[in-house]
Amino acid sequence: MRNWVIAGMVCACLLVTGCSTSDEEVEGTGVMLVSNRGAATIAHFRRATTADGAILPQVYLRGANTRLAQPGQLTYDPTLHRLIVPNGGDNSILFFDDVLNSAEGVPPKRFLTGIGTQLNRPVSVVLDSAHDELYVANGGSNSVVMFSNASTIDGATAPLRTLSGSATKIAGISAIWLDTGTDRLWVADPVSGALLVFNNASTINGNVPPNRYIIGSNTRLISPQSMLFINKQLFVGCTSSILRFDNSDTLDGNVVPTTTIEGSTTLLSRPQQMVLRPDKDELYVVDAGAAAVLVFEKPETFSGAPPPLRRIQGAQTGFADPVGLVLDLNTTE
Repeated sequence: MRNWVIAGMVCACLLVTGCSTSDEEVEGTGVMLVSNRGAATIAHFRRATTADGAILPQVYLRGANTRLAQPGQLTYDPTLHRLIVPNGGDNSILFFDDVLNSAEGVPPKRFLTGIGTQLNRPVSVVLDSAHDELYVANGGSNSVVMFSNASTIDGATAPLRTLSGSATKIAGISAIWLDTGTDRLWVADPVSGALLVFNNASTINGNVPPNRYIIGSNTRLISPQSMLFINKQLFVGCTSSILRFDNSDTLDGNVVPTTTIEGSTTLLSRPQQMVLRPDKDELYVVDAGAAAVLVFEKPETFSGAPPPLRRIQGAQTGFADPVGLVLDLNTTE
């Protein structure tokens, strides 16, 4: 029986003196899922911990039955083995159960769609498991809609709450992040080049102003597309760069990033969703411009123009405007 997690503790080994390697460490473990907005597919790669080069996916989730149309950044529920897909091409949210065992043309178990949902080109979703709520970023209406009963929601269900209007200062929206520990909702705005922070996320509703607003030339926030928090460090994927800000709890205004990762050696072009592999301190980045997944080491201390440790790239990968990334590293597939 498999036990699936978003990012499990997986063994791997560098080639150094005195280091022993098991078969799993050499061959690689885990699974990586990549959503291709330009091809209406989700590619399933095995041996994610050692994946490198122009490799073929083991499985594609694709075809009319899947309903995939411009899939966005992905959310994975490890307790139910469920993949949640914002489907911008037909204004829906798709729920695929037991996705790692799914065949090519499998239909979603449930889907959220219809005028009453207020979905408008959804690009990013986050799950609040404690409250069983789903947050959806609408790229077409610059809003966030929140739904109750996320574990069973289906059909043309109306949202429980909304965040929209001029007071929110949301001029565009590419990604959201929910910090459940502090009950804060973060919004990446590529139009204003800003990050917006809303307190009391679990009750927020209406035309509400942000509590903090990170914006200005010092921030170097050029079309931010994605966010990742590692402890109190905030990583932001921007045009041709990844920015790292320390002390995320107090960031506000025209602040300077702690470090900027950029340059031709990084291969970064339009970095999208990012995932941490904690046991080896590796950062997996799906890059829409490079049509690649780039793996960097030691993200909490890296700076300058580091080359990726590995890169999954090439025609055989099937990448076409890849934007979403999920790792499940607690499997020996």
